Amino acid sequence: MKPSVMLDNIRNQPLSLGCVADHQFGEGAEELRAAAAAIRSAGSVVFTGMGSSMSAAIPAAYYLQSQGFPAEVVETSEWLHFGTGWPPAGAVVLVSRSGETIEIVKLLPRLKSISIGVTNVRESLLAREAKHSIFINSEADRMVAVQTYTGTMATLLLLAAAVLNEPDDKWREALRGATDSLAKAIEQEQAKSEDWNEFLAGAEVVHLLGRGPSLASVREGALLFNEAARTPSAGLAAALFRHGPVEIVDKHFRAIVFASQAATRDIDLALASDIESMGGKVRVCQPRGVPSPFEPMIEIVSPQIESCRLAEAKGIDPGDFRYATLVTLAETGFEKP
Repeated sequence: MKPSVMLDNIRNQPLSLGCVADHQFGEGAEELRAAAAAIRSAGSVVFTGMGSSMSAAIPAAYYLQSQGFPAEVVETSEWLHFGTGWPPAGAVVLVSRSGETIEIVKLLPRLKSISIGVTNVRESLLAREAKHSIFINSEADRMVAVQTYTGTMATLLLLAAAVLNEPDDKWREALRGATDSLAKAIEQEQAKSEDWNEFLAGAEVVHLLGRGPSLASVREGALLFNEAARTPSAGLAAALFRHGPVEIVDKHFRAIVFASQAATRDIDLALASDIESMGGKVRVCQPRGVPSPFEPMIEIVSPQIESCRLAEAKGIDPGDFRYATLVTLAETGFEKP
C-alpha cells in the first residue's frame, strides 16, 4: 500500500491504545470513577455524539444493557432538534473528539441531567462545561477518525465497566489482549488488501451489515467508505436488510457482513451465504479470540484498510476532504475556514 497519513494513523492504533490505557488506569482513573459514580447514581445513561463519536459509544451501551443497566445511544442532532425534554432523568455522556462539535455545543447548555463530556481535547468547550470530563488521551488523527475512534470506544467501554464496579485488573488484561489482536489484524489486513480491490471492483455501493455491538462497525465502516474513499456506502442492521432491502442484490452487489457477535453468528453467516446464492459478493468479518466486548474495535480494521486501499486505487489521498472540515462548527454551509 502507498504511504498516506491515514495509513500511518491505522498502523499507529496499538500504540495509541497504549496511551489511552495508561491514562485511564493512571492519571485519568479518578475522573473515570467520578463519572461512573454519577451515572450509577442517576440509574440510567444516554450516550450522544455525531459520526464516529456516536458509533464508538454503541458497544458501551450494549454492554451496560447486557448487565441490566439502562443505556441508550442517540444522535446529537436528532436530540437537539426533535428530543426536547428527553430523557427526563438519568446521566448524559456527550462524546466529541474535538469537544467543539456544533451540535454538542448547542445541546450541552440545555441539559438538565448530569452531563459527562468525553473528548480528546483537554481545553475544549465540552471539557470545560460538562459536570464531569473524561480525557481520552488518544493520538490525534489528521482528518478521518481512526486512532481517536478506537481510543474513544476503549474509553467508553472502560467507563461502562466502572459504572458496573467491575475490577480494573480484568479490564486492563482484556484491553491488553484486544490491543494485541488489533495489531495482528492490521498486519493481516494490509497483507491481503490487494484482494479487496478485486472484490470491490465494479461496486456502485458498498453495504455493511451486522447486529448488536457490531452496529458500531456497520455505521463507522460506511462512514469510512464515504469520507475516505468517496465511495457510496450504506450501513444497515442485518435483520432490517432481510425485511425488503435484500431485493437490491444482484451481480453488482457487494456486502461486508460482520459476524463477530456470538448470539447471532449463525444467522449472520447464513445471511452471507444467502446473498452469495443470489449472485451478490460478500466478505465476512469475523475476528476470533478477541476478549469480549472489544470485538468491534478489531472489526473496524477491515473497513479502515479497505477504504484506504480503495482511495489509493481511485487516485485519492484518503481523508483529504474537499468539503468537510476536521471539526464541524456550523449546521449550515461547507465553507473551509
